Amino acid sequence: MSFRSTFTVIRRAAGNYVDGIWVEGDPTEMEIKASVQPLRPEQVNLLPEGRRTDQAFKIYTDTELLVASSEDAQNSDLIVIESENFEIIAVAPFKSDVINHYRAIAVKPVP
Repeated sequence: MSFRSTFTVIRRAAGNYVDGIWVEGDPTEMEIKASVQPLRPEQVNLLPEGRRTDQAFKIYTDTELLVASSEDAQNSDLIVIESENFEIIAVAPFKSDVINHYRAIAVKPVP
């Protein structure tokens, strides 16, 4: 029995400069199976300053989610939870060969 539900992930392709103007990459949507749970208050306190919010979630999934990377201009993936977008800010792989999965942290995007 799986406790995972279906969620939409918006993968935002790397952007680039066109004639000196930043242009965001095209987004694509995909469906993933995941277990999504709110962070406990003591876990929220461990988030970077400016990212501490009561709307933060742990996500357990078999799908590798992406975080922002300045090296390749990659944007973080967004996951839709209760009709709102949440930005993936951290991903950790768990590869024990028992139940391989990823644990990600998602928060409301910074405006």
